[in-house]
Amino acid sequence: MSDKAADILKAAEKLFAAGRYHEVTLDEICKNARVGKGTVYRYFHDKEDLFWRVIMSGLNELVESVQQVAEREEDPAQGLRQVACCMVDFFSQRAALFGLMGSERLRASTRKKKIWKQWHQKDKKIKAVAAGFIAKGMEEGRYASSLSPAGAALLFRGMIRTGLRNRRDMPRGNDWPLALVELFEKGILVRNASKSK
Repeated sequence: MSDKAADILKAAEKLFAAGRYHEVTLDEICKNARVGKGTVYRYFHDKEDLFWRVIMSGLNELVESVQQVAEREEDPAQGLRQVACCMVDFFSQRAALFGLMGSERLRASTRKKKIWKQWHQKDKKIKAVAAGFIAKGMEEGRYASSLSPAGAALLFRGMIRTGLRNRRDMPRGNDWPLALVELFEKGILVRNASKSK
């Protein structure tokens, strides 16, 4: 992606997140990105295309950062901690972007099926990273669960999302994702049979 296209996406993200879709004009986006309309049309078909590309570019960044954790981390517990922190950091810094996912524009759009399909594909990649760490922990005898790694990853991701949606109820500071992973792990850790009696 060119620098100009990235500047347009950044400007559009701020404006779409701050106001209603129909109130945001291409003129405003151009002004904030410091480009002419012709430049916008060089990279995007129209305002709706730009709106979707804003959402998808954010999702792509999130998937890439989570996949980088999988590439560099071998330890399952550390991997899960890094995935949790990565997701929380990203959603905290780009919270407005994901507010767009539930916006009236998405609900009213003729393209929503296509967008949801793309969202689920990206979400699958994030779950696959968590499932990979969980599967490795199971192979090493550290984790035990009646759930499959994919099922456990689904719950893990759900815990993170619930924490993000209810941040006011989470502990202050940036340590709550680690506390969340600890809580999750306590549910899947292998327990010594003699200690549990």
